[in-house]
Amino acid sequence: MAENSMENEMDFLNAPQFPGQIKGVPTIDQVRKLIRRQKRVKGFSFEAPVGNSSFNIQLSGTARLWLGLIMYGIPKTDEPQPAQNCCTTFINITSMQLMINNEIVIDQLDPNIISFGAQDESYYFIPRPLSGTDEITVNFTNTGTATETAKIGVYYI
Repeated sequence: MAENSMENEMDFLNAPQFPGQIKGVPTIDQVRKLIRRQKRVKGFSFEAPVGNSSFNIQLSGTARLWLGLIMYGIPKTDEPQPAQNCCTTFINITSMQLMINNEIVIDQLDPNIISFGAQDESYYFIPRPLSGTDEITVNFTNTGTATETAKIGVYYI
């Protein structure tokens, strides 16, 4: 994402990060409102076997706005591998699809396009409204010869 991406994330995302930044003595309701408006991140790990696979993403019932995602892959091998740091490219998974409430948001995209950055403001920004009872699905196509793990971070409010 561009350096000025926070300006694009709508006004309510520019809320102060700490209740102490609210002018005056905040009430408990003001603090709760502030907390509800903060960006949250939830991590997922999916083992995508050879072929097509589908996984559901469950967010908190208070989630109201999907901000975006970031991901990287870890190929699965039978040989011991040294510990890897984020981020590695996908080797076996060649395409992905993301659906939010039956809307195809990402379709047949090589996941390597959105897999790098791994910084708080470097996620793939695709805002979508949420209701708290959402159906979010990510589908992978693995055309390789081995299972690959997809690590996904979802940003939402």
